[in-house]
Amino acid sequence: MRAASLAAFLALATTLAAPAASATLGPLPHLQLTPPALLLAADDEEKPAEGDEPKEESTALPDKEVKVGGAVIGESMGGATGFVFKQGFYTQSDLGGFFRLGGFTPSAECDPGVNCKAVLTSQAQPYIGLSIGYDLMQWLGIQLSFGTGFVANAAPYGDAPNSPRDYGVTTLDVGLIASYYFLDRLAVALKLMGGGTFLTPEPDLGEPWYGGNALVGLGVRYATLLPDTFVGLDVNFHGAFAPASSGLLFIPAFSIAPVIKYVF
Repeated sequence: MRAASLAAFLALATTLAAPAASATLGPLPHLQLTPPALLLAADDEEKPAEGDEPKEESTALPDKEVKVGGAVIGESMGGATGFVFKQGFYTQSDLGGFFRLGGFTPSAECDPGVNCKAVLTSQAQPYIGLSIGYDLMQWLGIQLSFGTGFVANAAPYGDAPNSPRDYGVTTLDVGLIASYYFLDRLAVALKLMGGGTFLTPEPDLGEPWYGGNALVGLGVRYATLLPDTFVGLDVNFHGAFAPASSGLLFIPAFSIAPVIKYVF
Protein backbone atom coordinates (compact mmCIF):
# COMPACT_ATOMS: atom_id res chain seq x y z
CA MET A 1 0.00 0.00 0.00
CA ARG A 2 2.85 2.28 0.86
CA ALA A 3 4.64 1.51 -2.48
CA ALA A 4 1.52 2.43 -4.47
CA SER A 5 1.16 5.70 -2.58
CA LEU A 6 4.88 6.54 -3.19
CA ALA A 7 4.60 5.89 -6.95
CA ALA A 8 1.49 8.07 -7.20
CA PHE A 9 3.32 10.88 -5.36
CA LEU A 10 6.35 10.78 -7.70
CA ALA A 11 4.17 10.85 -10.82
CA LEU A 12 2.27 13.85 -9.49
CA ALA A 13 5.51 15.68 -8.62
CA THR A 14 6.99 15.07 -12.07
CA THR A 15 3.84 16.37 -13.77
CA LEU A 16 3.85 19.56 -11.72
CA ALA A 17 7.65 20.18 -12.12
CA ALA A 18 7.78 19.79 -15.97
CA PRO A 19 6.16 23.17 -16.80
CA ALA A 20 8.43 24.97 -14.35
CA ALA A 21 11.60 23.38 -15.82
CA SER A 22 10.49 24.19 -19.36
CA ALA A 23 9.97 27.83 -18.42
CA THR A 24 13.42 28.01 -16.79
CA LEU A 25 15.60 26.10 -19.35
CA GLY A 26 13.67 26.85 -22.51
CA PRO A 27 12.43 24.33 -25.06
CA LEU A 28 14.38 21.11 -25.18
CA PRO A 29 16.16 20.25 -28.46
CA HIS A 30 14.43 17.87 -30.80
CA LEU A 31 16.38 15.13 -32.59
CA GLN A 32 15.52 14.97 -36.29
CA LEU A 33 16.30 11.74 -38.12
CA THR A 34 17.14 11.81 -41.86
CA PRO A 35 16.18 8.74 -43.88
CA PRO A 36 19.17 6.85 -45.39
CA ALA A 37 17.76 7.31 -48.92
CA LEU A 38 18.09 11.10 -48.64
CA LEU A 39 21.73 10.81 -47.45
CA LEU A 40 22.66 8.64 -50.45
CA ALA A 41 21.01 11.07 -52.88
CA ALA A 42 22.98 14.02 -51.48
CA ASP A 43 26.26 12.08 -51.77
CA ASP A 44 25.53 11.26 -55.45
CA GLU A 45 25.03 14.97 -56.27
CA GLU A 46 28.61 15.81 -55.14
CA LYS A 47 30.22 13.05 -57.29
CA PRO A 48 30.83 13.76 -61.04
CA ALA A 49 28.70 11.82 -63.48
CA GLU A 50 30.26 8.81 -65.12
CA GLY A 51 32.37 9.84 -68.14
CA ASP A 52 32.88 13.45 -66.93
CA GLU A 53 36.36 14.68 -66.04
CA PRO A 54 36.78 15.48 -62.35
CA LYS A 55 37.07 19.16 -61.59
CA GLU A 56 40.49 20.18 -60.30
CA GLU A 57 41.90 23.43 -59.09
CA SER A 58 43.79 25.27 -61.85
CA THR A 59 47.52 25.11 -61.09
CA ALA A 60 48.88 24.91 -64.69
CA LEU A 61 51.06 27.66 -66.14
CA PRO A 62 49.52 29.86 -68.85
CA ASP A 63 49.76 28.58 -72.41
CA LYS A 64 51.72 31.67 -73.50
CA GLU A 65 55.48 31.40 -73.02
CA VAL A 66 56.72 33.34 -70.01
CA LYS A 67 60.02 34.87 -71.07
CA VAL A 68 63.02 35.62 -68.90
CA GLY A 69 62.51 38.88 -67.05
CA GLY A 70 58.77 38.88 -67.73
CA ALA A 71 56.79 39.29 -70.92
CA VAL A 72 57.79 42.92 -71.57
CA ILE A 73 61.52 42.46 -70.96
CA GLY A 74 61.59 39.13 -72.80
CA GLU A 75 60.04 40.61 -75.94
CA SER A 76 62.38 43.61 -75.92
CA MET A 77 65.46 41.39 -75.50
CA GLY A 78 64.67 38.90 -78.21
CA GLY A 79 63.13 35.75 -76.77
CA ALA A 80 63.23 33.37 -73.86
CA THR A 81 67.03 33.49 -73.65
CA GLY A 82 67.12 37.29 -73.56
CA PHE A 83 69.92 37.23 -76.18
CA VAL A 84 71.14 40.52 -77.64
CA PHE A 85 74.25 41.51 -79.58
CA LYS A 86 76.54 43.54 -77.38
CA GLN A 87 78.32 46.35 -79.18
CA GLY A 88 81.20 48.62 -78.26
CA PHE A 89 84.94 48.32 -77.72
CA TYR A 90 86.38 44.85 -78.24
CA THR A 91 89.58 42.85 -78.48
CA GLN A 92 90.23 40.01 -80.90
CA SER A 93 92.89 37.34 -81.13
CA ASP A 94 93.94 35.25 -84.15
CA LEU A 95 96.14 32.17 -84.01
CA GLY A 96 96.57 30.11 -87.16
CA GLY A 97 98.77 29.45 -90.17
CA PHE A 98 100.61 31.63 -92.70
CA PHE A 99 102.23 31.05 -96.09
CA ARG A 100 103.28 33.21 -99.03
CA LEU A 101 102.76 32.67 -102.74
CA GLY A 102 105.88 32.46 -104.88
CA GLY A 103 109.48 32.92 -103.85
CA PHE A 104 112.77 31.18 -104.59
CA THR A 105 114.85 28.36 -103.16
CA PRO A 106 118.25 26.85 -104.05
CA SER A 107 118.57 23.85 -106.40
CA ALA A 108 121.32 21.76 -107.98
CA GLU A 109 121.02 23.74 -111.22
CA CYS A 110 121.73 27.04 -109.49
CA ASP A 111 125.02 28.63 -108.56
CA PRO A 112 126.04 27.93 -104.97
CA GLY A 113 124.23 30.18 -102.55
CA VAL A 114 121.80 31.54 -105.15
CA ASN A 115 118.04 31.09 -104.73
CA CYS A 116 117.23 30.59 -108.37
CA LYS A 117 114.47 27.94 -108.33
CA ALA A 118 110.94 29.35 -108.15
CA VAL A 119 108.48 27.74 -105.72
CA LEU A 120 104.69 27.85 -105.74
CA THR A 121 104.30 28.57 -102.01
CA SER A 122 106.38 28.77 -98.90
CA GLN A 123 106.08 26.19 -96.15
CA ALA A 124 103.19 26.75 -93.74
CA GLN A 125 104.19 28.55 -90.55
CA PRO A 126 102.35 30.08 -87.56
CA TYR A 127 100.41 33.33 -87.72
CA ILE A 128 99.56 35.45 -84.66
CA GLY A 129 97.23 38.43 -84.67
CA LEU A 130 95.89 40.82 -82.04
CA SER A 131 93.26 43.49 -82.71
CA ILE A 132 91.29 46.18 -80.94
CA GLY A 133 88.19 47.75 -82.40
CA TYR A 134 84.86 49.46 -81.94
CA ASP A 135 81.43 48.43 -83.24
CA LEU A 136 79.90 51.47 -84.93
CA MET A 137 76.71 49.42 -85.36
CA GLN A 138 75.74 45.76 -85.44
CA TRP A 139 76.94 45.26 -89.03
CA LEU A 140 79.94 47.63 -89.17
CA GLY A 141 83.04 48.17 -87.05
CA ILE A 142 86.46 49.82 -87.22
CA GLN A 143 89.55 47.82 -86.25
CA LEU A 144 93.28 48.22 -85.64
CA SER A 145 95.23 44.98 -86.14
CA PHE A 146 98.75 43.79 -85.43
CA GLY A 147 99.81 40.53 -87.07
CA THR A 148 102.94 38.57 -87.78
CA GLY A 149 103.58 35.55 -89.96
CA PHE A 150 106.69 33.62 -90.87
CA VAL A 151 107.88 32.66 -94.35
CA ALA A 152 109.93 29.47 -94.67
CA ASN A 153 112.01 28.46 -97.71
CA ALA A 154 110.81 31.15 -100.13
CA ALA A 155 113.36 33.91 -100.66
CA PRO A 156 112.22 37.29 -102.07
CA TYR A 157 114.91 37.28 -104.81
CA GLY A 158 116.25 34.40 -106.88
CA ASP A 159 119.52 35.98 -108.06
CA ALA A 160 120.66 37.59 -104.81
CA PRO A 161 123.06 35.49 -102.73
CA ASN A 162 122.14 37.35 -99.52
CA SER A 163 118.35 37.16 -99.95
CA PRO A 164 117.05 35.15 -96.96
CA ARG A 165 114.84 32.14 -97.57
CA ASP A 166 113.32 32.44 -94.07
CA TYR A 167 111.97 35.75 -92.76
CA GLY A 168 109.11 37.33 -90.85
CA VAL A 169 106.34 39.55 -92.23
CA THR A 170 104.82 41.87 -89.62
CA THR A 171 101.85 44.11 -90.43
CA LEU A 172 100.07 46.97 -88.67
CA ASP A 173 96.73 47.71 -90.36
CA VAL A 174 93.58 49.74 -89.80
CA GLY A 175 90.29 49.25 -91.61
CA LEU A 176 86.60 48.37 -91.59
CA ILE A 177 84.82 45.12 -90.69
CA ALA A 178 81.38 44.49 -92.20
CA SER A 179 79.16 41.64 -90.92
CA TYR A 180 75.94 40.25 -92.33
CA TYR A 181 73.90 38.02 -89.99
CA PHE A 182 72.08 35.64 -92.28
CA LEU A 183 71.00 33.58 -89.22
CA ASP A 184 70.19 34.70 -85.69
CA ARG A 185 73.76 34.43 -84.43
CA LEU A 186 75.78 33.45 -87.53
CA ALA A 187 77.32 36.07 -89.83
CA VAL A 188 79.61 36.48 -92.81
CA ALA A 189 82.39 39.02 -92.15
CA LEU A 190 84.35 41.05 -94.73
CA LYS A 191 87.56 42.94 -93.85
CA LEU A 192 89.18 45.74 -95.86
CA MET A 193 92.37 47.04 -94.24
CA GLY A 194 95.67 48.72 -95.04
CA GLY A 195 98.81 49.84 -93.27
CA GLY A 196 102.52 49.17 -92.90
CA THR A 197 104.75 46.10 -93.32
CA PHE A 198 108.05 45.26 -91.65
CA LEU A 199 110.33 42.49 -93.00
CA THR A 200 112.87 40.82 -90.68
CA PRO A 201 115.53 40.39 -91.86
CA GLU A 202 115.59 42.77 -94.85
CA PRO A 203 115.01 41.23 -98.32
CA ASP A 204 118.66 41.79 -99.28
CA LEU A 205 121.69 43.70 -98.08
CA GLY A 206 121.04 47.41 -98.39
CA GLU A 207 117.35 46.96 -99.28
CA PRO A 208 114.61 48.61 -97.17
CA TRP A 209 113.02 46.40 -94.50
CA TYR A 210 109.79 48.41 -94.37
CA GLY A 211 106.90 48.96 -96.75
CA GLY A 212 103.13 48.88 -97.00
CA ASN A 213 100.38 46.28 -96.79
CA ALA A 214 96.84 45.77 -98.05
CA LEU A 215 94.55 43.14 -96.56
CA VAL A 216 91.26 41.63 -97.73
CA GLY A 217 89.66 39.07 -95.44
CA LEU A 218 86.56 36.89 -95.51
CA GLY A 219 85.29 34.91 -92.58
CA VAL A 220 82.41 33.80 -90.39
CA ARG A 221 81.31 34.97 -86.93
CA TYR A 222 79.18 33.11 -84.40
CA ALA A 223 77.73 34.98 -81.43
CA THR A 224 77.97 32.45 -78.60
CA LEU A 225 75.83 32.44 -75.46
CA LEU A 226 78.99 33.01 -73.46
CA PRO A 227 78.72 36.59 -72.22
CA ASP A 228 79.96 39.04 -74.88
CA THR A 229 82.03 36.41 -76.75
CA PHE A 230 82.15 35.76 -80.51
CA VAL A 231 84.10 33.04 -82.30
CA GLY A 232 84.86 32.55 -85.97
CA LEU A 233 87.32 31.72 -88.72
CA ASP A 234 89.06 34.17 -91.09
CA VAL A 235 90.92 33.71 -94.38
CA ASN A 236 92.99 36.82 -95.14
CA PHE A 237 94.94 37.83 -98.23
CA HIS A 238 97.98 40.00 -97.45
CA GLY A 239 99.65 42.03 -100.17
CA ALA A 240 102.95 43.28 -98.71
CA PHE A 241 105.17 45.55 -100.77
CA ALA A 242 108.49 47.25 -100.13
CA PRO A 243 110.72 49.59 -102.16
CA ALA A 244 113.75 47.98 -103.79
CA SER A 245 116.65 49.06 -105.99
CA SER A 246 115.33 46.94 -108.87
CA GLY A 247 111.72 48.06 -108.45
CA LEU A 248 108.87 47.36 -106.06
CA LEU A 249 109.07 44.09 -104.14
CA PHE A 250 105.65 42.45 -103.82
CA ILE A 251 104.98 39.54 -101.39
CA PRO A 252 101.49 37.99 -101.62
CA ALA A 253 100.52 35.80 -98.67
CA PHE A 254 97.56 34.12 -96.96
CA SER A 255 96.70 33.64 -93.30
CA ILE A 256 94.04 31.25 -92.00
CA ALA A 257 93.14 31.61 -88.35
CA PRO A 258 90.37 30.93 -85.83
CA VAL A 259 89.10 34.12 -84.20
CA ILE A 260 87.96 34.91 -80.66
CA LYS A 261 86.34 38.31 -80.10
CA TYR A 262 85.37 39.75 -76.71
CA VAL A 263 83.21 42.87 -76.37
CA PHE A 264 83.65 44.98 -73.24
